[in-house]
Amino acid sequence: MTMFEELFALACSATLTMTVSADQKSGHMTINVIPKPKQNADETALAQPLSLTAAPQEFDAGFIEALQGYREARLSLAQQAEATKLVIEAAKAASVRKASDTTAKASKSPAGRQEPAPAAPATGHAEQAADDAEGMSPREPGSANAASGESFDLFG
Repeated sequence: MTMFEELFALACSATLTMTVSADQKSGHMTINVIPKPKQNADETALAQPLSLTAAPQEFDAGFIEALQGYREARLSLAQQAEATKLVIEAAKAASVRKASDTTAKASKSPAGRQEPAPAAPATGHAEQAADDAEGMSPREPGSANAASGESFDLFG
């Protein structure tokens, strides 16, 4: 490809600004190719400029290859940015679906109806309180077991 063909290929995905400056003392020049992406404007990596400093003869020999490498790297970055964008959009959609499903399930259950709480197991204190309320005398510890002929084991 020629230099302008490479610039054209690069300009198809970004508006380009080029600056050229020369340092007469060193005999070098600096060329900056600054892209302004047409798409993926929020992807800062795609807006990174190409900045090269070399002698004019070096630009004649290698500028086209430098532009080509830069264009290919930008293309790769653009593809990566697009792939990442698709993954993020898919994750958002899945999250919205999950939230919708949860909301739908919650709306299907009768409003205000709550499942009854499981009954708490009876304890000795509740039984004694019930006996006291009926006018019965408090039981002696182990008296229920003694009446049935079984021994009461605290630790077993």
